[in-house]
This record gives sequence, structure tokens and C-alpha cells, in this order.
Amino acid sequence: MTQNVFDYMTILVGRKRAAGRDSTADLYRVVRNRLSFFLKSKKLHFNGITVELIDGFAATLRTEGLAVNTVNSYLSSFRAMYHAALREEMFETARDPFARLCLRREETAKRALPTETISELMEMKVKVEEEPAMQETLDLFLFSYLACGIPFIDLAYLKEKNIVGDEIVYHRHKTGTLVRVGITEAMRLLLNRYAREGSRYLFPILREGKDGHEAYKAALHTYNTMLKEIGERLAFPSKLTSYVAR
Repeated sequence: MTQNVFDYMTILVGRKRAAGRDSTADLYRVVRNRLSFFLKSKKLHFNGITVELIDGFAATLRTEGLAVNTVNSYLSSFRAMYHAALREEMFETARDPFARLCLRREETAKRALPTETISELMEMKVKVEEEPAMQETLDLFLFSYLACGIPFIDLAYLKEKNIVGDEIVYHRHKTGTLVRVGITEAMRLLLNRYAREGSRYLFPILREGKDGHEAYKAALHTYNTMLKEIGERLAFPSKLTSYVAR
């Protein structure tokens, strides 16, 4: 097994990807790349990870203007990868350089929309012939809201088998938690609107053969770009994102 920290991080990224934990794999990859850029080196041994290195890396991330919670996420992932290598007995240490690392989450502004804004979105008129993608984005956002804030990743992978009677039943991609949501008349209308014969998915977010993680990320980017424009069209412009519907 390699003693090169960056090589080991790459191995962990592959393991997470193979286990279907793509979000964690992406996060680990970002941390690896940022650490490599910080050190301007392709080699780093585990015994070279010191308190001073960690503090310097954290300081650099902060000077880049990253949010507190983002910096904490990167440092937490760095620590998790270090401890994974330690558990695999890839090296020995008498002192854990992460021992005094204290990560406090920063409270973020609430992103819930007022009832008036939701009503305006439900009544918004989009010229379907001219902006079909805009209408589709609006419909997906409203369905997510009506389905008790179903996350976009779970919405994208919904299949016919997830409709059980008058409910949508699915497991959260992130946590594996079982979720059951009653189907309202408005939700049924949207399901019928986007039903496509022969498609394995309920909504046209992903396509057969192009439904991997990279395809999902591209769809999420497009979705959020469209939501931003929709938010700017409101009487009182709001910052709409995939998270807001939750």
C-alpha cells in the first residue's frame, strides 16, 4: 500500500465511488486537489501531516473566501482520510495532528420561501413553446415542494416502482432512510405530464445510458441555473435553488 498521501486519497475516492457514495467521493477528490495545490507537491507522507500543516491549509482555505462550513467540511474530510489510513496501519504516530481540531458549524440564513412566493410560482405563466426547459424546471421545483421537499437527486432517480398505490415510496440516496409521501392531485397532474412510454424514470432529468453521477451533476447545474432565472422573474426576486424546495 502506498505511503503517498495523495495516492491513498485517490484510492479512497475510488472506494467511495464504487460503494455508490458519489458525493463523498467528490468531496474527497476536491480535498485532495486543494491540498496538493496548497503544498505545490505531488508527494506527501503521512508522518509529514503536522499540526502546522493542517493550520496552514485551513488558513489558506479561509483566505480564499470560502464559507466557514465549507472549510470545516474540507478539514473534516481530510481528518477522516488520515484516520482511515491510520486504521489500516499504513503508518504509526504517537500524536494525532487532528486531536485539537475543533470544527464549529456556522448557522446559515433560513432559505424557506414565504407562502406568497410559493403561490406566485404556482401561478407563474411560462411560454412553453419558447421556454420548454424553463417550464420543466418550474414543474420539477413545484413537485419537489409538494412532495415534502424531496431532494433533487432522489427526484431524478424516481422510477415507476416508487409509486405504490397513492404514495411515492423511496429511500434517500444520502442516508438510505425510507420515505413515504402521499400523492396529491397536483402531484399526479405533474406525473402524468411527464410520463414517457419506455422510460425508466418518472421525470426527464436523466436518460437511459446517461444516468451516472456526472450526468446527474450536469442536470443539477442546469436546474439551479434555470431556478435562478425563475427567481429573478418574481414580483419580489428570490434566490431559488434546488435546496429551497426542501
